[in-house]
Amino acid sequence: MSLLVLVLSWGSMGLEAATAVGLSDFCSNPDPYVLNLTQEETGLSSDILSYYFLCNQAVSNPFQQRLTLSQRALANIHSQLLGLEREAVPQFPSVQKPLLSLEETLNVTEGNFHQLVALLHCRGLHKDYGAALRGLCEDALEGLLFLLLFSLLSAGALATALCSLPRAWALFPPSDDYDDTDDDDPFNPQQESKRFVQWQSSI
Repeated sequence: MSLLVLVLSWGSMGLEAATAVGLSDFCSNPDPYVLNLTQEETGLSSDILSYYFLCNQAVSNPFQQRLTLSQRALANIHSQLLGLEREAVPQFPSVQKPLLSLEETLNVTEGNFHQLVALLHCRGLHKDYGAALRGLCEDALEGLLFLLLFSLLSAGALATALCSLPRAWALFPPSDDYDDTDDDDPFNPQQESKRFVQWQSSI
């Protein structure tokens, strides 16, 4: 049983060491591996993935051109509505209510557009990605190294105990049988035999 525990201890230590080495290799440069794996799984272009995973000045927003065109279109519609309201309402007062409704809808659309721009920015996703990498490459790796050290100490202590106990046991002299009996005990078998012999001799 002790040998089985020793084998399991050294086996778990080897598994933890292999995991620590693999994790340290991954954490040395995780971005290319994550980019390639994500591209294979999702099929997204490398420009989009590089923008969100790297999030630096060297990588431009792949949606920036479309967002700029959309913002210009909204600004153009807004200016057209203002011009139409300024010129048409004095001559056709009945169109004021539909124009106000269109202007409210345009304001809501502009608000949603600004929210979309904020959501498409790389800061939020890159922050979560960095936090996940720090948790994996710092906290998890540190805990794994402490676990590996504890397993090494446990396996070493168990191996030392298994190797030294037989030799230490051989150093102790064999103990003689020790008769821990009380001669005055009336229930002692020796006292019973003595009384039986005395009774026979008295007959």
